[in-house]
Amino acid sequence: MVNIRQSDIAKKLNVSRVTVSKGLRDHPDISPAMKKKIIETARKMGYVPNLIARQLNSRRTFTIGIVVPDLENSFFSFVVDTMIDYATEHNYHVILTVSREKENIEKQNIENLIGMRVDGLLVCLSQETTDKQIFTTAGKMKIPLVFFDRAFENMKFSRVVFNDKQGAAISLNRIIQEGYTRIASFSGFSATNIGKARTEGFIETLSKNKIPVRKEWIIEGGFEVNDGYESFKKLNSSGNLPEVIFTVNDRVALGAYKAVKEAGLKIPEDIGIFGYGFNEITDFFNPQLTVINQDPRKLGLEAVRLLVNEIEKKTKKGLTKINIEEEFIWRKSVKRKKI
Repeated sequence: MVNIRQSDIAKKLNVSRVTVSKGLRDHPDISPAMKKKIIETARKMGYVPNLIARQLNSRRTFTIGIVVPDLENSFFSFVVDTMIDYATEHNYHVILTVSREKENIEKQNIENLIGMRVDGLLVCLSQETTDKQIFTTAGKMKIPLVFFDRAFENMKFSRVVFNDKQGAAISLNRIIQEGYTRIASFSGFSATNIGKARTEGFIETLSKNKIPVRKEWIIEGGFEVNDGYESFKKLNSSGNLPEVIFTVNDRVALGAYKAVKEAGLKIPEDIGIFGYGFNEITDFFNPQLTVINQDPRKLGLEAVRLLVNEIEKKTKKGLTKINIEEEFIWRKSVKRKKI
């Protein structure tokens, strides 16, 4: 197999190798017509870029490492899909890893990505993660890192998160205005920023509306379907059900749906359910979930754009926090009392 070099393309076109190099990199010095000619000639000749040489010359790998908790959760699939699209458009390769909601796997993933000399990291923390050591190491190595969705709030890394506390307040006020006062919460893990913010919003909103906060109706658990299922079983076994359940995400809501139906109860006639989620996913719930809508595509786009800007030194590392607003959408899983 003949190894085609940039100098071979330059000879074919009767231009300098520098011109070919710039044309292949979409450099503004080269006219669109010449770029097109260079790219077409390179393709016909079978040119394959020498990525190792490119990395040595630039001291960059043009790769981004992504760490997500779970890909069975379609929310993260939407996030990652958007990140890959943006990274590809900006000439970055992506290495995707999954922590399976385990702190030790997350740590190993990040160590491996650092060992691969990625140019930057996009990280959504697992529900177990409390140890900051690996992130401290990344900081000392000056690796750009952006947290998304779940983040450590007191570290010097940028983060892109939803405005969860405000989302909880807006949605709960709507529920309360409808006449509901007996409201439970399946709250996720309070050690995570999303679990903490959503629970704080729940407690503060009830208190501001002079509704007693019943600790037995705040059930802490994970973020998966089984967590919602087990939380409802625990709630139901107490023999004292609320009117409505507020869930930390749509997967927990889905588990609660399953347990409610197994108990011979109906949604929303016997009990209402609402919570955080993505409307394109919750459209398929039966009945459709009343949702605090979170757009994963926007989350993914803001996070990867911020990271690329930090890698390319267009934005200072670790100084940016982006809050994405949420939208309350009333669907069929909670009865309207005041229509």
